[in-house]
Amino acid sequence: MEEEMFVSGFCKAQNQSRMVLCEVRVDAQGTVQILDTDCAWGKCPHSDGCLLMENVKGNGKRK
Repeated sequence: MEEEMFVSGFCKAQNQSRMVLCEVRVDAQGTVQILDTDCAWGKCPHSDGCLLMENVKGNGKRK
């Protein structure tokens, strides 16, 4: 199932708080896959440790 969600938090690249729109796919087990964002996630040098996307993924699962 695909859905859109807003997440807010601190962006290291912009050194400020940010609200990001994310398009995600959640499978039957609750695993979240990020499909698209309105920021530079994926290309950003901070993508691996992005605090915003950690909020989206949670611990890799959604309830």
